[in-house]
Amino acid sequence: MKKIIVLLITIMSLFGCNLSATPSNEVEKYLDNFNNLTDEVLMDVDSKISLENLSVENKEVYKRVLLRQYENMKYDIIDENIEGNSAIVKANITVYDYYKTEDITSTYMMEHTNDFNDSYGMFNNELYNSYRLGELLKTNDTTTYEVTFNLKKDDNGNWIMASPSRETLEKLNGFYMS
Repeated sequence: MKKIIVLLITIMSLFGCNLSATPSNEVEKYLDNFNNLTDEVLMDVDSKISLENLSVENKEVYKRVLLRQYENMKYDIIDENIEGNSAIVKANITVYDYYKTEDITSTYMMEHTNDFNDSYGMFNNELYNSYRLGELLKTNDTTTYEVTFNLKKDDNGNWIMASPSRETLEKLNGFYMS
């Protein structure tokens, strides 16, 4: 009798877990990975930074900029629409407004080019990058974006999220021009 009860509880647990896995749950897991700086997120950050033409020191600052963004990102699932094996989940995300800061630093650089000249009077992009990244690190202004995630149900009944669009990634990073 005990074996039957354990078996029934196990079966109910398995079905219960599968029934509670909604498209919104998958999006929440995805966004929580950013907040929690999972190994996968850290690897993606390192990969992104390795492609940047920055000094070693500025790469470290840029990494801090991105990690700060992800840790402090807030989100709220606002809509879930399921049609058969497809779903669309919409969320509002609040992130540091790095786009605004980039715009301000770019304007400053254009108006004060000499501030970024080296000892020979030539523009030094690394000096500008140090300034720009320092300003990003100090950014406290936030912005809220609506993002849309597309999901499909696989053969096992699990919701699988499609790779986010470039626009969505720019929003998650705070560099989206609205």
